[in-house]
Amino acid sequence: MDESTRKRRDLWIRKILVVGLFIGLSILFTITFYINGRLGIDSDGSFHFSRVEEIYRNLKEGSFFTFIATHTFHNSGVGSFLFYPSVFIYPWATLRFIFDPLRAFYVWYGLVMFLTMAIAYYVMFKFSQRRIRAIIFAIFYAISAYHLYLGLKNYVIGEFIAYTFVPLVMYGFYEVVFGDAKKWPLLSMGVALLLYSHLLSTVMAVAIMAVIFIISLICGRIPDKARWSALAKSVGLALLLSAWMIYPFITDYLKSDLGTPLPGFSFQYTMQEFWAASLENSATNRGIGIALLIAALFGWYFVKSDRRERIIYALGLTFIVLSTSLFPYSVLQRVESLSFLQVIQFPYRFSVYSSFFLAIVLSLMVTRLFDNKKKYQRIVTLLGVVSVASLLYFNSVTLMIDRISDPDPNVMLRETDDRFATVPQGAVLDHANYKLLFDYLVLYGETDYYPKRSFANNYITTNPAAQSIILHHVKVGEKVIEKTPVVAPNEITYQVALKKKATVDLPVIVYPGTKVYVNGKNVSHETSKRGTVMLKLNQGTYKITTRYEMSKIYYSMLFIALLSWGGLAIVGVRKCYTH
Repeated sequence: MDESTRKRRDLWIRKILVVGLFIGLSILFTITFYINGRLGIDSDGSFHFSRVEEIYRNLKEGSFFTFIATHTFHNSGVGSFLFYPSVFIYPWATLRFIFDPLRAFYVWYGLVMFLTMAIAYYVMFKFSQRRIRAIIFAIFYAISAYHLYLGLKNYVIGEFIAYTFVPLVMYGFYEVVFGDAKKWPLLSMGVALLLYSHLLSTVMAVAIMAVIFIISLICGRIPDKARWSALAKSVGLALLLSAWMIYPFITDYLKSDLGTPLPGFSFQYTMQEFWAASLENSATNRGIGIALLIAALFGWYFVKSDRRERIIYALGLTFIVLSTSLFPYSVLQRVESLSFLQVIQFPYRFSVYSSFFLAIVLSLMVTRLFDNKKKYQRIVTLLGVVSVASLLYFNSVTLMIDRISDPDPNVMLRETDDRFATVPQGAVLDHANYKLLFDYLVLYGETDYYPKRSFANNYITTNPAAQSIILHHVKVGEKVIEKTPVVAPNEITYQVALKKKATVDLPVIVYPGTKVYVNGKNVSHETSKRGTVMLKLNQGTYKITTRYEMSKIYYSMLFIALLSWGGLAIVGVRKCYTH
């Protein structure tokens, strides 16, 4: 065997070992929950489980695309899929065909943890050219307290998925602006994947990159023509990959007066709370965990000789400040010209970036343990670091494990007669009571993307219009009738018998893409005062089907995006083969 062949073999062995390590850790991180088979539902959990349930039922009925909620969200036809990305929950829904609903989630969670580590590893290896540092960064980035809060504690699934792609976005941006501009497709792919995950996370990432770029311009770092060209190309490719996601916002969201979660700067935690929560090391939105706190406290010593590392450390500290009340949000809230900044809603969302930058610093610190050591000593040290990381992970999720281990019967989700009951905070689900989840109102988000006239935020009991939609109230003239709809993927059908000519108002949300069929014939319709389908009919018996139909332009854009991804995959495979 010649030298080059041996090197290639050794390289592949290293890669396989790294993949094996990440697979092993993903199984370790998931296995306790999988074996238990229960889940403590909280916060955004009921919203996302309802979305996955809708996709699963549609797939089961042979329909791949889901645009509106017909089986879930009380058959309201709300556009929770039009305006909230669902690309990465399709694998979760697909796993439902193999596993029970809760174990399907845990398997999906394990897959996301693996993907997070794999992408983080790739980014750090390209950035530092050190495999050990890449492994350490990948593990500690994946197990940050905030990431576990998103995925396992409060089920903030959109942000949990988006967290996976933040390293790719930031690395792509770094290369375009400061490094090798020829790597501009990485930025495009990162932004597109972020948009496929969570819209607000994309807005925040673009804003952060814009601020860093402007600061670099102020500091005299003016890009040459090649970098401006790379930046323009990355924007163009990102649009090609994402246009199909943006299209419904242009056609349906901007043309409708819809209700969405209120902007603001809520849940501002003090630095004292941040400090205490980080030391506690539990999965939380108040801190970053003890490992990253150590990086924040002592990282200055390890980065002082490298300007690039110093900037990363400074960014990590900056985002700690931005995630707490140490930053004057109360003052900012009073400045009307800056009200657009309130779109972030929760300052603790900046913990994504403090976790990212401080995990880079921590990887630098821990890598020093491997310097000037023999091969067997490096292996032992790595095993020690992985063991410590695993202990920290289980320390972070102990409360979630305790909650589902032999739970009190009183906390198990029960049947309810209250039509407006929301899912109790901390209720425990198992295979037996899982379906009861959909008898309750979604805790946060039941009326998101309702028309503003019916949008109740989280106060449905004070909004008669929202209540009437949830209760399936069909209005025939002045008369109100409660009816049970017949549902299918992206369509809802009501049977109505009229003794005389009347105006019929169905409890189905109207969007620009809504089409109405009466006895199989497409008819024009109006929008009622509560933002639902309304039409005038003569005496007779009618089968009224309300269906959401997406434009052919959308499918054309999706096809272009798939072709673009295919092209990127081919180029990537060729580069790997060449190298």
